[in-house]
Amino acid sequence: MIQSVACVATLCACLQACSDANPQRVSLATATAAPPREHPGDGIQSSGGYTVVPLAAIGRIKGVVEFGGAAPADTVVHLTSDADVCGQTLVDVSVDHRGPRLASAVVWLSGITAGKHLPYARRYDITTVGCRLVPRVQAGIVGGTLNVGNADQTTHRTVFSRKETGAALATVQETEAGAVVPTTAVLSVPGMVEVRCDQHPWTHGWILVFEHPYFTTTDASGAFTIDSVPAGRYRITAWHERFGTTTDSVTVVAAQDAAAQLQFGK
Repeated sequence: MIQSVACVATLCACLQACSDANPQRVSLATATAAPPREHPGDGIQSSGGYTVVPLAAIGRIKGVVEFGGAAPADTVVHLTSDADVCGQTLVDVSVDHRGPRLASAVVWLSGITAGKHLPYARRYDITTVGCRLVPRVQAGIVGGTLNVGNADQTTHRTVFSRKETGAALATVQETEAGAVVPTTAVLSVPGMVEVRCDQHPWTHGWILVFEHPYFTTTDASGAFTIDSVPAGRYRITAWHERFGTTTDSVTVVAAQDAAAQLQFGK
C-alpha cells in the first residue's frame, strides 16, 4: 500500500512539473472558445491569384467620371430584320450622361492583389430586350455564372468573345421570349468580353471580368464608390466603350474618403 501511494505521488509531481514547464498550455474548452488571432500577413489564396487578408486600416474611394468637350452624337440604326420585334430604326445610345458626367463607365483599381473578401454572389444577368442588350455594359468576377436571357419573340444567338484576342468564349441561342440560359464560360478568365448577336449585328455589349473585387460601374450621375480599400497609393482606371481608357492615382487613408475625378479627353 505504501508503495502504491508513493507511485501516485510521484506521478502527480511529474504532471505538475510538466504543467509548470509549459505555461502557454490551455485547456481544450478555452482553446475552442478563444477567437482566432489575426495576422496582417496571413491570407487565403484564391484561384485567380488574389489574396483575402484581414483589414485593419481601410478607407473608401468616392469619385466621378467625366468627359471633356461635346458629347458624341448617338447613332441611328436602320434595322434589316425582325422589324416587327425590334422596330424599323433604333437610336444607339452608347453615351449616357448628365452634363459632362458619364454613366456606365467601369472603374477599377489596377494591380491590387490583396484585400477584402470576394463577393459570395457571383451570378450576373444579360437580357436581349427589343434587340438590345440590358445591361449594355457591366462588370463581374472570375468564376461567376452569367444568365443569358431573351425578352423578345424572336431567336437570338448571343456570341461572347475575348476583346483582346477575338477568341470565342461561348455562343448562346435563345429561341423564345422568357428563355434563360446559364453559362460559366463567359466569366472563366479575366479580361474584356465583347457581346454581339449573330442575327442582329447592331446588338452590342461589353462585360469586364476581374480577379479582384475592387471594381464598380458609374451610376446615372457618373458617380462611383469603391469601399474597404487598404490604405495606400493606387492607380485607378476608368473605361468607356466610346472614350476608351483613362487612369489616375489616388491615395487612400484609413477611415477616410479619398476623392477621385477621372476625365476622358483632358
